[in-house]
Amino acid sequence: MIFERFDDELVAIHLDTGAYHSLVGAAADAFVLLTEEATASELADALSTRYAAPPAEIAAALGPFLAQLEKEHLIVPVDTRKPRGPLQLAGSESGLPFVPPNVQAYHDLESLFLLDPVHEVGDEGWPHSASDPLSQ
Repeated sequence: MIFERFDDELVAIHLDTGAYHSLVGAAADAFVLLTEEATASELADALSTRYAAPPAEIAAALGPFLAQLEKEHLIVPVDTRKPRGPLQLAGSESGLPFVPPNVQAYHDLESLFLLDPVHEVGDEGWPHSASDPLSQ
């Protein structure tokens, strides 16, 4: 899986499935913190420093969000967490409106992402596929 953050949106692509995902606002912040193996309570505490909601409200909203991430195979449970310092969100914004995090999943380009152009072409190179008469 690869991901990139663009301002308030994070786009993640699962390379095994070809699905891509959009996470905005608190969802993007939570996802970045999850890369540091944050627990749900740690996420709620960290997000409450940026968003205008108490940790308990954020924690309640994280349950369905984390289930979505697992369903899309974007996160997996870990048995032993790596050592790290306290969680910190990038930027200094605070008091932002809290919108419960969610994942927008897009499966419409799966076949395109799963195409392996290195192994699907002849000596002529791409875009001539191996079944193209020009590559024979």
